[in-house]
Amino acid sequence: MTLLGDAAHLMPPLGVGVNLAMLDGCDLALAIARHDTIGEAIHAYEKTMLPRSTEMARLLDGAADGLLSTELPDFATAEDH
Repeated sequence: MTLLGDAAHLMPPLGVGVNLAMLDGCDLALAIARHDTIGEAIHAYEKTMLPRSTEMARLLDGAADGLLSTELPDFATAEDH
C-alpha cells in the first residue's frame, strides 16, 4: 500500500497539492511499467515522492498565513456596484 495525491501531501490550499497528485500518478504509473513487481514499483515511487513531498512542504511552510484573517470587511462603507 502507498499513498499518492492529496493523501500523501499535507499542503496548504495553494494549488500545489493537485500538481503533486498528478505528478504522483505519473510517477507511480511509470514505476509500475518499469519494475517486475508492484512492491518494487511502489518502493521506487516512494523514493522519488517522499523527498519531493518533504521539500515542498518545507518550502510552503507558513505560505497560507495570508489566506486566513480574523478581520471582517466593513460592509457599511463598501461601494455598491
